Amino acid sequence: MIVVGPRLAPCALVNRGITLAFVCACTSSVDAIDVAQIDQAATVCGVGPTVKGIDVSYYQGTIDWAKVKADGVQYAFIRVSDGTGFIDPKFATYWADSRAQGILHGAYQFFEPATDAIAQADLLLTKMGPLKPDDLPPVLDVEATGGLGAAAVAAGVKKWVDYVTSKIGVRPIVYTGFYFWRDSVGGADETASPLWHAQYTTAACPDIAAPWTNWAFWQYTSTGTVAGISGGMDVDRFNGDMTALAKLEYGAQTTPCAMIAADGGDVDDESTCFEAGGPSAYMRSVSDAGFDGGLEWTHTTNEATEANFGTWNLIFTEAGHYHVEAYTASAYAQSKKAVYNVHAVTDTDVTIDQSAADGWQPLGDFDFAAGPGQTIHLADNTGEPTSDNVQLVFDAVRFTRLPDGSGSGSGSGSGSEGGGDDDSSLNDEHAGCSAGGGTGWGVALVLALVLRRRRR
Repeated sequence: MIVVGPRLAPCALVNRGITLAFVCACTSSVDAIDVAQIDQAATVCGVGPTVKGIDVSYYQGTIDWAKVKADGVQYAFIRVSDGTGFIDPKFATYWADSRAQGILHGAYQFFEPATDAIAQADLLLTKMGPLKPDDLPPVLDVEATGGLGAAAVAAGVKKWVDYVTSKIGVRPIVYTGFYFWRDSVGGADETASPLWHAQYTTAACPDIAAPWTNWAFWQYTSTGTVAGISGGMDVDRFNGDMTALAKLEYGAQTTPCAMIAADGGDVDDESTCFEAGGPSAYMRSVSDAGFDGGLEWTHTTNEATEANFGTWNLIFTEAGHYHVEAYTASAYAQSKKAVYNVHAVTDTDVTIDQSAADGWQPLGDFDFAAGPGQTIHLADNTGEPTSDNVQLVFDAVRFTRLPDGSGSGSGSGSGSEGGGDDDSSLNDEHAGCSAGGGTGWGVALVLALVLRRRRR
């Protein structure tokens, strides 16, 4: 079964709702357009019941959300924009009207890899506004290359995801398809984010992109029908029942993490504020060393991108200037190039020798804002080769309040502060033509289907 995805080529003259036959030849320079895939080997079935949902953009026109709710739709993902160049004119209306009907909703943004990732994220955060407890996390829609290679696309995705996580305190959702993630994003590990998988098929179970081992949402058709909306549209399934879906809501994810008191405190690796990511087979937990009797460790690598990592999510009772320390137990700590990214009022990378002390080591003095959205992040790609079997530990971090006005301002740790990509915003929507990857298909594809532009 050949499935046409949401992005159509300039060579395809298409009107929504009209059946056309067309020929489209694509080259490797054109963006990938099809993230919904034909059958694959990595089939992952759901856990039992599923929950019906939809995703919409201004192409859906006027929506009767009361009828949508009556048709069994429990959640909706609503497009904010295509990059920074096209803001969906229906977002604000759909956002308010879906909430009024008691439909859970989340915002999604079509990602343009050639445009500044931070600028795109800031636009989404501004349009979405502060999340309410029953909102779903926002979504990054990853199905275009912008003419970039897989490593550059992956770097942009990571920058967007990490930035949004730091701002809202929970991981956003990633939307993609099997081939596109494999070929055009290089199979990057963003498994700390829930997967929204795209695959249009009548099969009972989807075939998801590695390295994810499970899916949260599945967009299984682009030609479904829902009361209150004219024409065919995207319909989704959540992998679980309403109780499970409620656990994905913003309020359910942000409330368990303990706040750091006004005078300071510590966040241990056993805290709900700590998140270990990457392949679980390579993260080891021990109980014979470390702060409060335990720690986690993995081996370092000299890869360009991280595989395993640890993130301490921080929620401060009060804004202030804090001295920050990391606990390193000599029984396991061996890395001499451990890079702690302190995401506070400003971003600072601090490199330390974990083997230099058996106990607390200073990272520096930093300004933190009140509330959530700040982190300390440590990853395995320190530059020390895996073949050297160097151990990197993840343990507690400690915060001690300093007098106001002390220190050097926003951050006095060592290291360098990162910057963003150049902005190359679009003036309007555009399309490409390829199916399943950034390499493109150099053959003509003849189709006779009902086609319509959807996610763009």
